[in-house]
Amino acid sequence: MTRLTGPVSALCLAPLLLPVATAHAQDTVAFASRAAIAPGAARREIEAVRVRTTPPVIDGRLDDEAWTAASAATGFTQLEPRPGEPATQLSEARIAYDEDAIYVAARLPDTHPDSIVAQLSRRDDEVHSDWFYVAFDSYHDRRTAFVFAVNPRGVKLDAFLYNDTQDDESWDAVWDVATRIDSAGWTAEFRIPLSQLRFSAVGESAAPEYRWGVNFARRIARRNEFSFWAPVPPDASGLVSLFGELTGLRGLRPPRRLELLPYSVARLTREPGEAANLFYRENALFGSLGADLKYGITSDLTLTASLNPDFGQVEADPSQVNLTAYESFFPEKRPFFIEGADIFQFGIGLGDGDSGSEQLFYSRRVGRPPQHTPSAAGGFVDVPAATTIQGAAKLSGKTRAGWSVGVLSALTAAEEARLADSLGAARRQAAEPLSHYGVARLIKDFRQGQSALGAILTAANRRLDDQAFDFLPSAGYAAGVDG
Repeated sequence: MTRLTGPVSALCLAPLLLPVATAHAQDTVAFASRAAIAPGAARREIEAVRVRTTPPVIDGRLDDEAWTAASAATGFTQLEPRPGEPATQLSEARIAYDEDAIYVAARLPDTHPDSIVAQLSRRDDEVHSDWFYVAFDSYHDRRTAFVFAVNPRGVKLDAFLYNDTQDDESWDAVWDVATRIDSAGWTAEFRIPLSQLRFSAVGESAAPEYRWGVNFARRIARRNEFSFWAPVPPDASGLVSLFGELTGLRGLRPPRRLELLPYSVARLTREPGEAANLFYRENALFGSLGADLKYGITSDLTLTASLNPDFGQVEADPSQVNLTAYESFFPEKRPFFIEGADIFQFGIGLGDGDSGSEQLFYSRRVGRPPQHTPSAAGGFVDVPAATTIQGAAKLSGKTRAGWSVGVLSALTAAEEARLADSLGAARRQAAEPLSHYGVARLIKDFRQGQSALGAILTAANRRLDDQAFDFLPSAGYAAGVDG
């Protein structure tokens, strides 16, 4: 299997982070900053200042000592509605850091502060509102970036960019932000722990210096205006590769990440049912235990493990009625599968819709509902809602040399359905076999991230010791290369 992909148009990006204007053939406005991003041209730069004493208080006031010493990123350029023209409102962004976190301050003046659009919504829901974004290419590979955004009401949004233009909206980090609306406009103040970013150690000196990619963006809702600090032309085939440079980061050490997240689930379900159903309980109880582990083996590679991960950890999937021959695709929200998810992406679908979402490895199939539903003529059937994931482990990360590595192994339990006939006799029948899933992925960047070559190998093995599983293969293997 071979998949070749060329430059991805910015118009294909999800509106969550990359609202690129539709090109208008009649628009004769020249893109004023095109020379600034031409191959070989100098990129915009901003220097971060090290916090010497007290770190900024995250309250949105921007009166901390660190901000008086930090240089400002200004001169934003419109992407829409008038590409290449200066933004209609001034914007300033500053960056500070210490050994634990990166701090960002944004002063966003507005000539009509009473017209600032500030809606309240759930996290990661980009409603019609003003927004401010900051993105860090901490690997400095011109292909990946961590994005953090906030609106004037303090609604948070974060995502991970990969392959220069693609985004993973399911990625969630632990970070703090505060906003404030005043007579001059509004402000935003971020604290992003270094443990939430990924970067490789530089050199062996006592105070190694880092260069990261960075960009800022601002949306003004009432004008339908979107502007970038490091300009992005409407016909650009990249995004992360157009970022500016963040300098002045000295003495950082990639933190040794260790996160242990145990969980317990207790559930009581009360619902109407048939009294004759042997499996019906007016008060149905359920309980479960499990844990997720995340450990940074090196500054480049992260080991993630999970014991009995539960779908109850995430939001409920939207209801769907699927009348097609294709399965429904839902976003992945389980913490174990989100870490390094971009590395395992290998699209094989064409077009739009569910068929266009086809991946060689779709993680939601691990732990899905049992594939076999036994029938009991005139009786009752009780089938588990999901297959138990007994254990899973994953190694993922990207080295400073440009190698992206991903290895995953997961074991799911054999599941049984309970059946009862019309006479009340109960029995059990197999619903899902004991299964193992494995994935290995390797990608190498070339030409400073402008090109990449990768390979993937997937495997599924099942113990089919029941004739009810005659429709399933005992093993399945697939391999592919992409570039």
